[in-house]
This record gives sequence, structure tokens and C-alpha cells, in this order.
Amino acid sequence: MNLPKQYQHGKFVILPLPYEQNVTYGKGASRGLEEIIRASYFLEYYDEQFDSEPYEEGITLLKPLQLKKCTPEQMIETVAETVLQQAEKFVIGLGGDHAVTLGMVKGMELLQEKSENQNDFSVIILDAHADFRDSWNGSPYNHACVARQLAKKRDLLIAGVRAMDSDEARMIAERPHVHLLKSHELSLRKIKALLPKLKKNVYLSIDVDVFDPSFIRNTGTPEPGGLLWDQLIDILRLIFQEKEVIAADIVEFAPRENFRAEAYALAKLVYKIMAMKEKKDKK
Repeated sequence: MNLPKQYQHGKFVILPLPYEQNVTYGKGASRGLEEIIRASYFLEYYDEQFDSEPYEEGITLLKPLQLKKCTPEQMIETVAETVLQQAEKFVIGLGGDHAVTLGMVKGMELLQEKSENQNDFSVIILDAHADFRDSWNGSPYNHACVARQLAKKRDLLIAGVRAMDSDEARMIAERPHVHLLKSHELSLRKIKALLPKLKKNVYLSIDVDVFDPSFIRNTGTPEPGGLLWDQLIDILRLIFQEKEVIAADIVEFAPRENFRAEAYALAKLVYKIMAMKEKKDKK
């Protein structure tokens, strides 16, 4: 955000995760974080919607992790160890393909184990795809398997889904701790009804393909029928009101053509998340 030096370290931490391996369709997610960060230089410091200036709490931009040659297992360990070093910070991971969420969540688990409070947490995923496959392209840690892996330990809410396999639908239906809201049935009322089924603390993962392609086209597997900006902000506002968001990630932005407006919007989304977190913490 081109911040003065005194604000370049603090409560908020941006963790760039340029990891992309065996993606399903379009490529380029490992470059998305660069464009989001570049676009952030042109953001206003004041968020008029939430009457907040989160930059005043300080924003640390970490160096991108060296993940391009990592195996999925190595990536998860590297990301987790980096998150572990950010105790008492609010970390936002910028992917990279969706598999980086596995490392982010493992890092939060490691922090939880070290904490005296030992507060458990659930995961909320906003995504066009269920990502509930056992394995994809030869790995259970592929981006198409993220929710399936997380469900082994965590209560999940997966919202915005409009593309999935019948086996995924069956496996989700067999797991009462996994809650699915398909895109065509998504509403604030239904989300609010499901939130009490999750822990007080939640980790938030946003795959940018949850947006409609009319808004975000530069993503690996765009799906019609997605969310628009105001709809997503309303959902996030509800989540922050009802839960304690402990960390977040934004993944799967794959800049290829005419992407500047999209990169700017996603940089603003990162800052909106900070604004909502700051407003909640000040209550």
C-alpha cells in the first residue's frame, strides 16, 4: 500500500504464497499475488464503508515464500512454519492455488497448540467448487482436495458452490460436520442459520472463483452464477459480526489479460477484511 515506514510492521501480516502445482484448467495462480500487491499501492488508506483506517495498526508484507519447486507436503510444512512465527498477528495468505490453505490452516493449528487458551476453530470456504475429492492429479493435497483434507479435523462451511462431482456430494452428505451452501440457494439468512454450528473462532478462505466471471474472469476455473462484490462483502460482514475470524487467505487469482481492475478489487478485498477485523476488535 506504499505505506510510510512507521506503518510497515504491525498487527496485520500479508504472506505471499506463489505456489501452483497440477492445476485443473487455467494456469497463472502463482503470479496473482504479485499483481494484487502491486495494485495495493493505489488504495485509499481510509475505508469509508467501515469508517476504519486499519493501516494505523501496521501492515507487514513478508517476502514471498520459495514454494515453486516444493512438493505439496513440503509446501504445507513451509507455510505452516512461517505462520507459526506470526503469533498474535492477523495473517492473510495470498495464493497461489487453493492448496496453500492446507499450510495456512496447519500453521494456525500449530499456533493453537502453543496457546494457553487452546481455542479450537472451524473453517469457512467461499468457493465455486466443493474441493472434496480424495485425490486429484495424483495427490490428496491438490487444490481440488482442500476441503476434503480439512474436513478430517475441522467443522466446515463451504458456500458458493456451483460445480461438483456426485461423489463429492455424497461424501459431504455423509459428514454432518460439513455444511454446504450451493450458489443457487445461497442467502444471508441461510448462512446465519449455519454459523452457530461452527466454532466461535473461524479461519476464512476465499477462492476468487466464488465471484461471477462478469466480475473476476482471471481465475483457473471460472464458473457462471457466482457472487458480485456487494454480495460477498455482505457475507463477510455477517461472518465477522457472528464469529472471531483468526486468519484468512485469498487464492486462485490467475492474471492473464485485462486483469488490472480485478487485481485492484482483490487488493481492496484484503483491506476490507482488515477493516472488518479492526472494527470487530475495537468493540
